[in-house]
Amino acid sequence: MAKEIIALTQVSDGTNQTIQFAMWYPITSGMLPQPTVSSQWPGASTAENTAIQNGTVKEEIYVHTFPLNTPATAIKAVVNQAWTDRNAQINGVGPNQFNGIFFDSVTGWSA
Repeated sequence: MAKEIIALTQVSDGTNQTIQFAMWYPITSGMLPQPTVSSQWPGASTAENTAIQNGTVKEEIYVHTFPLNTPATAIKAVVNQAWTDRNAQINGVGPNQFNGIFFDSVTGWSA
């Protein structure tokens, strides 16, 4: 997976600009396959969509609003930090770490 952040849309109200990004995170465990899901980025390759479908890449959509005159370098820094922070949250754990565990009143939690 080479891409991590993809700008999807930008809209402005004359004062602010709102930018929507697709964030792609590498997943090593805990992600359930989703064979019918595709990237929200229409430029995603077949291999990239397959990685999202088989659970080795997690796509999340991130939206942020900036003042209209915000330099691109500042926007990139904010978005890059958001990706880094979220990746640290799910790194090595997987986003669905609790899938499949259950509670039983006799034995307690299964994991």
